[in-house]
Amino acid sequence: MSFNSESIKESIRTRMEMVIEMASGEEAQNATADQTERNLWDMMRQIGCELMQLFFAVRSEQEAKPKAIEVEGNTYGYVDQATRKYVSIFGEVQVERAYYWAKGQEGKHPLDEALSLPSRSYSDWVQEMMGALCVICPEAEAMRWLARWLSLEVPKRSTQKVMGEHAEWAEAYYREQTPPEVKEADTILVALADGTGIRMIGRDSPPPQARRRKGAKTASKQAVATALYTIAPYPRSSDSIIRALLPDHLGEAPPAPRPEPTGKQVFGTMAGKEAAFTHLARQVARRPHDQLVHRIALTDGDVALQTQVHTHLPDFTLILDLLHVAQYLWKAANALWHETDPARELWITDALRCVLEDQLDTLLLHLRTQAAYVSPAHAQTLTQVANYLERNRPYMQYHLYLARGWPIGSGGIEGTCRYLVKDRFDRTGMRWSIEGAETLLGLRAIYLNDDWDDFQRFRRHQVHQLRFASPHPDALPETRALERAA
Repeated sequence: MSFNSESIKESIRTRMEMVIEMASGEEAQNATADQTERNLWDMMRQIGCELMQLFFAVRSEQEAKPKAIEVEGNTYGYVDQATRKYVSIFGEVQVERAYYWAKGQEGKHPLDEALSLPSRSYSDWVQEMMGALCVICPEAEAMRWLARWLSLEVPKRSTQKVMGEHAEWAEAYYREQTPPEVKEADTILVALADGTGIRMIGRDSPPPQARRRKGAKTASKQAVATALYTIAPYPRSSDSIIRALLPDHLGEAPPAPRPEPTGKQVFGTMAGKEAAFTHLARQVARRPHDQLVHRIALTDGDVALQTQVHTHLPDFTLILDLLHVAQYLWKAANALWHETDPARELWITDALRCVLEDQLDTLLLHLRTQAAYVSPAHAQTLTQVANYLERNRPYMQYHLYLARGWPIGSGGIEGTCRYLVKDRFDRTGMRWSIEGAETLLGLRAIYLNDDWDDFQRFRRHQVHQLRFASPHPDALPETRALERAA
């Protein structure tokens, strides 16, 4: 293809006539809508490719080409025109631009800066598409869709490098992002945390002594998921909670309006609980809104998670997730009663009422007394449940939490673990490296937080600044406005 703009324009006009003929000519009279749509798509991609080539040809023709340029005190002499590949969503084109060189210095292409060309041949938009597809579905599947829709064949290694480079900007993005808005009624800031396993490839698996199954070639490593949101108070009674947990036994509770979480953000990391809570604490610090007078943290009974809450969120009230308490109570019920015995659900109802109405001592006494009248295995279960409840007593003041309208269940973090981690990482046969899992967790969180477009804009601006030591062309009006204001 010629890089002469006039010849490209003529080719585009010819193709446009072909498109018009395809849509309205004699052949169109017998074509189906589907056939025509597919043919038009192919033709429009070809025209788009030529239009991109025209854009670059015109910019190249208009580029000033002095004999030398000055950059940061160094003089670079003009050498020649240099050509590079640019893979757009329409297809591959060539970019011809002036090349300047100075001894001992990296060569310069001024037009690259003016156009904000990425260092890779793939356009920023193609890179965004690659990333968005990969956070939704497996990499091989994502690349098949790119090839099918856009006829872009992207090697696996290139995809992985692009994802890694984009993920490097995630932390910086959330440091500078404007905090989410807070609804007028919201007075509670809620933090949640939980861990879930991701199956690792052999080299990144935990050592054999740390694996659940002896002799297993691979094992899971824990990803720590966190979430943060604001919400309005929602006072409830113990009866409403019990009905919600035991709808089959007591009947479903009548529907009642309840507030929706606001500004929810999810995050995940393979770097451990310390790293997860360090990041979470930074996000908390970005939400210093005066109306958020209550701060609570919901976790299960994991001691390590609770320790991190006390360390990194010292002004938060730690609450033991009631759903995990209910799981332990069911263990006790199964130890005391046969699964089909009607007394089992009656016992669960009474046990939940003890937990919710500040009668924990009564329940603990009952569990320890009954341990003397059951088999050793069941006695061990009852003792385990009693010890769990006793240890977590400080985080189980549910009668106070309900009266204040605070959340007491971490269904939000359970959901976070599912759609942030399980839905993407836990598909059949998948194994991950630590680096690959960390990269995808960061980008998937951005996508699920609905920050993808804003993040990509931020990334483009930062990469441009880093590469060319100048503001991104899109940011110049903003920069000038700030300079005038100063």
